[in-house]
Amino acid sequence: MIDTKVLREKILDLAMRGKLVPQDPNDEPASELLKRIKAEKEELIKQKKIKRDKNETEIFKGDDGLHYEKFADGTVNPLLTTLDFPDNWLPIKLSQILRVSSGKSLKRTQLTEDGNVPVYGAHGIMGSYSEGFIEKGTLLIGRVGFYAGSIMRTKEFSWVTDNSLIVSSSSVVNSNFLELSLKHLNLGSLTSQTAQPVISGQKIYSQIIFLPPVNEQTKIVDSYNELISKVNTIEKEQEQLKQLATQLKQKVLDVAMQGKLVPQDPNDEPASVLLEKIRAEKQRLYEEGKIKKKDLVETELVKDGDNAYYGKLPKTWIKSKLFSVANVIMGQSPKGNNVTSEFSLNAVEFHQGKSDFGEKFLNPSGKYTSQITKEIEIPSIVMSVRAPVGDVNLTRKTIVIGRGLAAIQPYGYSLEYLYHFLLTQKSILEQQATGTTFKAIGGEVLRNLPIALPAEKEQIRIVNLINSVFEVESQLMK
Repeated sequence: MIDTKVLREKILDLAMRGKLVPQDPNDEPASELLKRIKAEKEELIKQKKIKRDKNETEIFKGDDGLHYEKFADGTVNPLLTTLDFPDNWLPIKLSQILRVSSGKSLKRTQLTEDGNVPVYGAHGIMGSYSEGFIEKGTLLIGRVGFYAGSIMRTKEFSWVTDNSLIVSSSSVVNSNFLELSLKHLNLGSLTSQTAQPVISGQKIYSQIIFLPPVNEQTKIVDSYNELISKVNTIEKEQEQLKQLATQLKQKVLDVAMQGKLVPQDPNDEPASVLLEKIRAEKQRLYEEGKIKKKDLVETELVKDGDNAYYGKLPKTWIKSKLFSVANVIMGQSPKGNNVTSEFSLNAVEFHQGKSDFGEKFLNPSGKYTSQITKEIEIPSIVMSVRAPVGDVNLTRKTIVIGRGLAAIQPYGYSLEYLYHFLLTQKSILEQQATGTTFKAIGGEVLRNLPIALPAEKEQIRIVNLINSVFEVESQLMK
């Protein structure tokens, strides 16, 4: 799979280095562009629309072909930059081509549902209002918060809050090229290192971009947009491929759990042998004190005609409830002050919910507890039972689980088969989840989940074929 985020960044970088379109020797030199920028600025000063910056610097090209920056006090320093740009491009400070001003304050309580004017905050539209003051197509820079430094453009007549800076730029610079230049600068890295990141106009003004001739600016924007359009197409097609892959995996699992993925072999041991093995395993665990006497109780086997779910299955399969064929352990959280990020010899890794689930195996949580509430040994399956419900992972080590998880341990048969079966049950469990603040399932719902088991050898054949299909899918999605 193509990393479209990296591809977008690469296209932007090539555009800003003059490597996206060829240079045309017939283009007007950028030095002429600089003259027009200066003339426009002088006119604005004359009209008293802006003030002259007494500390403004000037960037010029020396006789040695290098660029220098001349400060207001007459000091001249070499222009330090890591960017490699074409000779006919012009380095220029943003202070020479744009000004920023803060938007207008607007409380969230003033936002309306029926307003016809979008309201922009630090990262796009945050609501609507009845009034506006900023024209369509205006460049904005996020001013505060996590998205400080992000670049936006209004899509219609809008209100802009003081969480954003409004950009007014030189009319002789292509506005779309300027937008790409601002994105390439990564202004978010200039924010103040405080609890609430903020970016100031002065920090923005001090940044240097490189201006090509006007005609080349237009060509770069057109070429960039064309390439990004193709990236969007790739991204859309990859997303469709991911959806198809997910549907394929789910279909394989559904067919497998209906006994239709691999043929039944009359030479396999009958399911009754597996049932006796399950009973023996439960008895052993009971004698070792790992399960209770009530766990030895078996549910009455459901007759084929009693349930549509069971009616689809081969007659040779064991039809039962989860609690009869697996140990279901609901999590119990230790006290908050007994959970720490520091490992100690008497501590066990603690997991509360789904946050550390991997694609198949549980990732380390980085949290530990010495209050052993519900310790889960390997091999085990863990399931998220609270918002979200039904996601499963396999464990690789002994852990303690909190109330957001349950552990399921098969009684003497294939852990992987049970894992794949539970993958097919997420939607069923979600339908039985209850709660107002967040959806959850209790132990009774999980324990009474219908399940069917084929003979052990058939379980192995099913698991092997599922893993083979999933491996092919994984290779295709790389």
